[in-house]
Order: sequence, then structure tokens, then C-alpha cells
Amino acid sequence: METQNVTSADIARIAQVSRTTVSNWRRRHGDFPQPVGGVGSRALFDRVQVEEWLDRGGRLPERAPHERVWEQVRATAGGGGALGEVVAGVQEALLHLSRDGGAAVGTAEERLAAQPGGADLIRTLREEAETPEGARELSDYLHDAYLRALGGKAHITPGSLSHLMAELAGVRGAEVFDPACGSGTLLRAAAEEGAAGVHGQEVVTAMAHLARARLGLLVGDVPGEVVDGDSLTGDAYTGRLFEAVLCNPPFNQKDWGVEQLAYDERWAYGVPPRAESELAWIQHCLAHTLPGGRTVVLMPPAAASRPSGRRIRRELLRRGALRAVIGLPVGAAAPVHVGLHLWVLQQIDPAATAEPRVLFVDSAAGGEDGEDGREPDEVERRPVEWEKLSRGVVDAWRGFLDAPDEVEDVPGFCRTVPAIELLDDSVDLTPQRHLPVAAPEVSAREVLMWTGRERRRLLRALEDTSSSVPGKKWSARKAGEWRMTTVADLARSGALVVYRVPSAGTGPASAETVNSGTPARMLTLSDVLGGGGPSGSLAVSGAGETARERVEIRPGDVVVPAALARRGSSRARVAADGDAGALLGDNLHLLRPDPAHLDPWFLAGFLEDEDNLRRAGLGSTIVRVDLRRLGVPLLSLEEQRRYGAAFRELHEFRAQLDRAREAAGELGERLSSGLRAGLLAPSHPALPEDGTGTR
Repeated sequence: METQNVTSADIARIAQVSRTTVSNWRRRHGDFPQPVGGVGSRALFDRVQVEEWLDRGGRLPERAPHERVWEQVRATAGGGGALGEVVAGVQEALLHLSRDGGAAVGTAEERLAAQPGGADLIRTLREEAETPEGARELSDYLHDAYLRALGGKAHITPGSLSHLMAELAGVRGAEVFDPACGSGTLLRAAAEEGAAGVHGQEVVTAMAHLARARLGLLVGDVPGEVVDGDSLTGDAYTGRLFEAVLCNPPFNQKDWGVEQLAYDERWAYGVPPRAESELAWIQHCLAHTLPGGRTVVLMPPAAASRPSGRRIRRELLRRGALRAVIGLPVGAAAPVHVGLHLWVLQQIDPAATAEPRVLFVDSAAGGEDGEDGREPDEVERRPVEWEKLSRGVVDAWRGFLDAPDEVEDVPGFCRTVPAIELLDDSVDLTPQRHLPVAAPEVSAREVLMWTGRERRRLLRALEDTSSSVPGKKWSARKAGEWRMTTVADLARSGALVVYRVPSAGTGPASAETVNSGTPARMLTLSDVLGGGGPSGSLAVSGAGETARERVEIRPGDVVVPAALARRGSSRARVAADGDAGALLGDNLHLLRPDPAHLDPWFLAGFLEDEDNLRRAGLGSTIVRVDLRRLGVPLLSLEEQRRYGAAFRELHEFRAQLDRAREAAGELGERLSSGLRAGLLAPSHPALPEDGTGTR
């Protein structure tokens, strides 16, 4: 059997530990397998020997089904092949296995067998995919693992959103086209929703191979094809029209071919400006849509209002091509930090005579969010409730199709608008700008009661703040420079340990990633800067990064930002009991002081000094902090505790000011809303004693 070699990084993934732990094993255990190739950090080890050593020491964790296959895929890719090409080859091999039980050997198997570890991988595939169902299950697992490994680089439409787009497009019984199909998620959803055929084009060759294999595996007898190439500059479907088109195009493309396509016949609604690649994709999709057929495209929210695209938006409205704009909640699809839009369009039917209308839906509002009393930012972090969201959007869309003039406005959720009313100077298609505002459902007495409560809260916060202003008994220090040391020296002496997030970290998990494993709490950069509790989450299981590769925070740890982007972004944090057990998030450093040598509050006080951080930083606009160069005064532990108590007092004072500021903002908002809604009346100005009303 062919020997499969693994690197230290591969061993860390197999054992679910950090690379540092693997290095320690090599130094401390004489029986650790010797390298069979490579040198230093690039050393290679025999996988079988490593797994036997881990198993003997009880260090080999129990692995999820199919995880062994994914580890072999990564090792094969590390042996010389690109990960995407290896995954695509494996998917093609699974397609052959599912159809003929592995009797036939295709080009995918030949390509895999030619790579180090490839023959062993093919044998494993045959063991794991003995039935068509097993092949499909393994295909899904490897596809999801590959997307997690890509992190934010993958341009993939989540499954639930794909099904919603397919339903809006009316794909049942239709020939469906996706000109930027990626790994085929939208085409798969269309096939599962009853499409008669699926067709796609994808610019990344490995992704096109992956989509081709997955569609063959997962959609049964639905005919279709996926071809390689750039749809905009090398359209493989020129002249072909489809009943439905689905697309999640790449956003903000700079090199989409604007120069060579300036006079392209697809631009029926206007030549797209260089910065409006999304409007080029919109018109490309419409150019492949039959009259009366529908196109559904996932769009960035900026495309609804950018001045450079208003001429094309105006033409889409004027000629009745744009039928609906649907706002999605934050986190529905990548990029997860913004709420994307769905544009539903229809190829112009020359026989249509009705005045065009547009349906606007804000599915992020949904009508029920926030009922549990949580703050708005907490609501935004909740996983998307796809079943509820899809039901509301589809019901509104069907009602619009049945009777566009009779759709009832739902405050904060949906409304239909005649296209002519949208043809103003800005042609802004942002849904929230066109929805009716919900009328207040509270009484004047309730508003008065709420404002009274907020006033009392603010007065308490101000009283606490005024009674705790620090510095009253502090004295002048005798002149003299501090004797300084550095974090690097303190670490070498054992006074503290420095931790960083792994460079391959994937950051906060999306809702779908969290649902695939057990979510672990994570302290984020915004938590440190804002003083809130750990609000992030990370999947504990799965083929990508796991929580085991993150540092677990303990009380007394000092957390500082890894970069300075603006004044005030240097705030350090001493971990409290509420932070215990949370994981260290991206763009943060953690220092763990030995309490016998260093006081954590003393350390934090000097580490959050912006001058100190900038002296230890690299860069100009965004300063990356080199922890090793940070300076710390050399003081006795008793003196450290004295200074630490003062820094802690300052920290608590700032926290009280933040609470007072929050209470003041809430009171101001309550009072302003009550005045504007006509539920509160201001007091009459005091009159002079003579009663004349003059001053």
C-alpha cells in the first residue's frame, strides 16, 4: 500500500490540537515517529505511524463519520494538488461509484491516483461509498468541509436561500440557468424544486467540475450541464433562452470586461458603469430569459441606491422588468455583515399592458423580531429563521402575482408601489425606504411610564458616576523615568504567556456553520472595544477550524486588540468570571500573567496606552501591534497592585459613564418618539409673576 505522508499541521488536525502541542510532543517524547522526509517545519511523517502513536497514548480523538476521508483529501492536496481540484476529482469519482459501483475508472480516478496518497484515497472512497446513498452523503459532507476550509473566499449560496430563490423564480417544470453557478447549489435547489433541466457556467474550473459531479450525484435524472468559462466575456450559452434564471453573482468586480463589452447587445437597459458589475449580471441574466420568464438575482444593498446605476434602474422600472426587491436579514448569505437583497425580474412580455408595479419586502423586519425583549444587536445575531422568512416572502409574492393592485400594505414588512412613483432623481430601490411605518401600539400612559423609568435609570447612573470620579486622593509622583521591560522579556522569564488566534482562523461562524456542530462562545473585537460579554460563536466540530484550536479564556487574562484603526481602539480587557470558558476571537491577543509575578490590572493599564501600542506597531493607517515590543514598568508586586487598583478604578468609572451615556440615549429616544407620535406634550413655559405673559 502506498505510504501517505502528513505534515505537523495535518497531525494537529488529526489530533484536534494546536501546532504548538505537536511541536512539544516531538521534543518531549522520544518515541514520537521520526520524519520520513522534509526538514524542520516542513518535515513529513508516515500517517500510519503517527496514528498508531496517538492511539497508544490515548491522544487520537473519536472522529465523525467521513472525517477520515476529508483528512486524506487535505493530505493529498498538500502533497502537490490544489485542494479544489482534489475535491472536484473526489466528487467525480463518487459519481462513478454511485452509478456503476466503481467498476469503471474515469479520468477523475486517474488524476487522483497520480498524486501522492491518491491511490489510498480512492480505496477509502470505495469503502465509504458502497451504495449510491452513501456516495451522496459523503459528497455532501466533503462539499461542506471544503466550503468551511475556504472560509470567506467561497461565493456560495446557502441551501435555504437557494430554495427560496428557486420558488420565487417558479422553476417547477422549467429549464433553469445559472451563469455563475459555483458548486451548483442554486441548480441543485432548482432540480429539487421540480425543474425540468438545469444548466450552468462557472469561471473557476475546479468549481465547474465540482458542480458537474454534485449535480450528477444529487439530482437524479434531471438533465443538465455545467460548462467552464467566464459568462460575461465568454458566454457559452449565446442565443439560448430559459424559462427561469437564478444567479448569485460575484460582487464588486473590477475586471468584469467593461472595455471589451462596451457595445454588447445584452445591455438592453444601458451600458453598465465600471463600478456596477452587478447590473451587468442582471442584464446578462435577462438576456437569457424567455419573454414572461423570471430571473432572481442576489444583490448587494448598495446596488439599490448607487448614483452610478440609477439610469439602468430607471429603465428596468420604466419598462416593467423589475417586479420585486426583497430585503434579507444580516447573515442570510455572504458577506454576512450586511443585509443583502433579492431582485426578482421578468423578461418583458410585449403583450403586457398593465401599469408596472413593484413589490417591496423587508424580510429582516418579519413583524415579530424583538418580542422577547432582547436588544436589537442581539436580535441581529440570531440564526435566520428560514422557514418563517420563506413563508412570509412567498405568501407576499404569490399575493402580488395574483393581484398586484390589491396587495395589502403590511407596516414594516411589505408594500406595492407603482413604478412611476419610483422614477425620481435617485431611483432608490431600498425596501425600507418604501414601506409604511408601523403605527405605535402603546398608550400615552405607557409612554409616560417608560420615560419615567428611563429618567430614574439615568439619575441613578449619574449619581453613581459623580460619587466615583477617580483621582481624588492621588498624589504627585517624584520625577523620574520608569525602568522598563518588554512583553518579550516577561514571556522569556515565565511571568506571562502570550497567545494569538491561529492565522488560519475562520472567525465567527455563520448560522449554518454553528448548526452543524456545538457552538462555543467567543470573545470578539467588538466585545472588547464595547465592553460587552462574549457574543461570538464558533463551531466545535466539523472539518474546518474547531474550537480546540482557539485559546480558552480564564479569569485574570488580559486581552488587547491586535490592531489600532482609530483613537480609542486600544482598550484592553481583564477577563472576569463571565468571560471564563469563552474562546479568543479574531484580531485579539491574549496575555496570561502569572499572579505571583504580575498584577493583571497593572499590566492591562500600561498595555492599553495608545503611545505604547503605536511604538510597538507596524503600519500607518491601521497599526498592527507587535506584542513582543510592548513596554511594561519594572515594579514590585506590591506596587503593581497599587497601580492595578487605580487602573481598575478608572475602568469601572469608564463603565459607569458608558451606562449613563446609554441611559441618556435611551431616554432621549423615548421622549423624542413620544413627542413625534403625539403621545407626549411638553410642559408650558413658566410665566412671570405679573401674569402678562411677557418676559
